[in-house]
Order: sequence, then C-alpha cells, then structure tokens
Amino acid sequence: MEELDFQGLLDRFGKDGYTRGEQIILANYGTNQTLLTLIFGTPCEVTVIKQKDRGDDYIRLVHIIGDGEILCHASTVIPKARNRPDVLEDILAKKLGLGQIVVTHDIPNHRKLLNIGHDRTAFWRTYALEGPDLYLEITEKFPMAPFEREGFIRRDKAW
Repeated sequence: MEELDFQGLLDRFGKDGYTRGEQIILANYGTNQTLLTLIFGTPCEVTVIKQKDRGDDYIRLVHIIGDGEILCHASTVIPKARNRPDVLEDILAKKLGLGQIVVTHDIPNHRKLLNIGHDRTAFWRTYALEGPDLYLEITEKFPMAPFEREGFIRRDKAW
C-alpha cells in the first residue's frame, strides 16, 4: 500500500534538502529492481551476498547490480515467527529479491518508512514491510555516484 500522507512526505523530505531523485527512490513503494532498471536503462539483478540464521530470525545482505555496478546495498531482518513458511522457503532459496517474493505470493502489504538519511556519498532508508504473515525490516543504502553520472540526481539542486 502506498503512503497517503503526501504533505507529511513533502515535509519530511523538504526539511533536510533531499533532491527530487532521492525523494523518488526513498519514497518508492514498488520493487527497487524495477525502479533501478528504469532509471539506468539496463536490467538490474538482485545478488544475495550473505544470509545468516540467527535463531529467531534471518539476516539477509544483498546488492542490486546494474551493468556490473552496485546500485543498492540492502540488509534485512526477517523474523521467522512473523513470516509465512512459503515466503521463508523462497528467502532461503536466494533466487528472488524480497519485493519479487512479495509480488509472486500476491501478499497485500504496507510499507512504513522508519528512517531516512543522506550525505554527499549516499542516501538510505529503513522501512518495515508488513502484511498478513509478513514482516521484513529492510535498510537500503544507495551510493550517490551512479545516480549522479546517470543525471538522475544533481547535488547542486539540494546542497
């Protein structure tokens, strides 16, 4: 489900000088793989770097890569007790991104933006992805350089 507090979003992003490009990516409620594929005009892939069982939850580290370049680093806390068995199976298989898994299983969901930030080298967000028998807490960090080279983000517009 999409964020409907539009003024709240504008206020949150406006107070710290986020560029329009940062705002579009940080407020995106679709899959990052699709969004980054469209921004960079090349198919982007989710690569699982590491997945660890910590007892009550899994920790998953991934990169989204386009043309051999890392466009997003993501880490996710996946509580076992709050997720469906079929979702956990797909996560453990490491073949799909989390957004793809949610779409594949047609799980109604809501994203709650918990934290956003940026500096001269990167921008990031943490959000909870929640639905029936679904809970993922995802932190994503986007390096600034590829987006600037692509012309999608211009620092001079916000800094």
